Amino acid sequence: MGIHIQNNKITMSNAYLLREIDISEGLATTVFHIRPNGEERGDFWYPVFSFESSLPYEAAVTINGRAYEAGPWKHRSNWDREGAFTVTGTERDRGSFGDILRLHCKGRSQEIPPIELVIEYEIADELPLLTKSVKVINESGTPVTIDNVTVDIVRLFEGKVELSVFSDYYWNIMKEDEYYFTFTRMEFPKPIGMKLQPGESFETFKCYEAVTSGDRDEASIILHRLYKKIAPWITAPDIKRIVSTCQSYEELLKVADQSAADGVEAVELFVGQLFTNVGDYIPRPNLFPRGEEDLKRLVDYYHDKGLKVLPYCSTTIANHRSRICQDHPEWQYRGPDGIHYNPEGLGNMCYQSPWGEYIEGKLLHLIDEIGFDGLAIDGPYHGLPCLASDHKHPTPQSVEFMNWNWEKRFFHELTKRNKTITAPQEMQAMFLGLHQRPGGYREEDQNEMGGMRLVIQTRAFMYDSRYKDPACATWGSCNLEIYHGHSIEASEENTATYDHALGGLFGYGHSGVLYGKYSYIGENTKRIYDKWISFYKRYRRTLAGEMVHLARPNGYEPDAVMHVSTEADVPAILVVFNPVPETKSVTLELPLKYAGFAGGDKASVERYGSIALDGRGHGAVSLTLQPHEIVTLEINKAGDA
Repeated sequence: MGIHIQNNKITMSNAYLLREIDISEGLATTVFHIRPNGEERGDFWYPVFSFESSLPYEAAVTINGRAYEAGPWKHRSNWDREGAFTVTGTERDRGSFGDILRLHCKGRSQEIPPIELVIEYEIADELPLLTKSVKVINESGTPVTIDNVTVDIVRLFEGKVELSVFSDYYWNIMKEDEYYFTFTRMEFPKPIGMKLQPGESFETFKCYEAVTSGDRDEASIILHRLYKKIAPWITAPDIKRIVSTCQSYEELLKVADQSAADGVEAVELFVGQLFTNVGDYIPRPNLFPRGEEDLKRLVDYYHDKGLKVLPYCSTTIANHRSRICQDHPEWQYRGPDGIHYNPEGLGNMCYQSPWGEYIEGKLLHLIDEIGFDGLAIDGPYHGLPCLASDHKHPTPQSVEFMNWNWEKRFFHELTKRNKTITAPQEMQAMFLGLHQRPGGYREEDQNEMGGMRLVIQTRAFMYDSRYKDPACATWGSCNLEIYHGHSIEASEENTATYDHALGGLFGYGHSGVLYGKYSYIGENTKRIYDKWISFYKRYRRTLAGEMVHLARPNGYEPDAVMHVSTEADVPAILVVFNPVPETKSVTLELPLKYAGFAGGDKASVERYGSIALDGRGHGAVSLTLQPHEIVTLEINKAGDA
């Protein structure tokens, strides 16, 4: 287990992966097996898989349109390309999850550009995980521009190889190789144009290779457990309220009072309530006559109430009316024919202009000096090129990679301060420090519908999204006030919509976003609100586990999910929704093996009784739900309840 070096043969292995690299003539993987000894989980054994073991090369760097591969000097197969690098040194270390191997590689002839590649692997001790990245160092006396770097290449036969590959880069890193047919390379999707001065270096994205499963639910559970090990900051979300309609300092204080009384844990003060605009970040004079002194006093008030408070902000947006945008229009992205992008939902300011340094200083000031507990960031980088010739990016396309590097460094600054970051970024951003992203709801739905239609549609998309992201790393939206023209249309007389809206958040394992100054209307809705807040706080550890998909919401039949955790006191929670105003019956199969149950165990289902599990660790329950009823059932091992 771990990393072993014997002569020119390097072996990396754990219970899930075995990878052997031969460095005698260049370097190349000669063996790559998944679950080399079989993997036991309870009473279940998973078979052994292997795939194309002899890889063409370990890494590659493209300079001036030519790819230089760190591979064998001579391929054993029909490929006629020769490797460009030789291994000059090996280095072993310990990382966060297991043993680290670094291979130092330099060109083996004068024809190879004078760069060094440092290829780093980490094989996890206990997790089904291997990571890989490449560092490129310019050892010449002149600048070198790197077009691209391929971090790894493997054969991924879709549906046949249970290896999931992902990265901490925002865009898709996987591309079918044009030369080595049927191989998939992991590289930057666009040329990065990274210019290195003599002695300078840069690191690629981190490529994660995880042994998962051919079963979609099981694969998502394995991956989500990995994500939480890689990014532990996502595992403790807060119950959050977003407020956007306060027009006075006194109203802002009342929001703190009400939020504390309602059991809310964090408040995001949305667009326009604190600052004159997004860009200048000047406290509104009518609310804060003494400027930042008054703003800090407001933040302290929230803290005294036991609340976190986050300002709405953006790292990429400066409103066109802002002073910074008017004074420095040249800091914006420049598109074809000199156009500037419109700063509505996406960014208009380029990090590679002086804006990058300006906005980093502004936002860190809000954290360090004003005392905000994190940043609610909007307006992500849109992925479009920037044609401005006076920005730091050497080519219009390289801005994509350089922007990712900027955000990677900025998120790290916030993470080391233990601050919360929310942003509408891709899920890969969680590995850089992001705490939460949108969890399946779509703002377009809020534009078109309200009431129960909106609630069920939102729950259906959140159900689908749970295959991709764990619930603790996402947010949903429960519009108690008008948002994009609509709301959930809560009612004291007909409370079903309100119940399903909150149930679709907390019953789905979300800490939720309650949009509005008030959480309920009267006593009837308050009872429902208190029920769901109590449910979430009671089962918080279980809900921070993984979600099993049982029945997708369709609006006319019961839908259901089950939350499982092998670390919580309560291993499973079943949540079943009846979306219609009539009695419905449903039978659900519960794969309790994901909650740590073994074949033949008995499970105790709250208010239902004991059920026997089959040899797979599965059981079944049959339920009858009253009109619009939502059933939540605690599941324990028999005798543990």
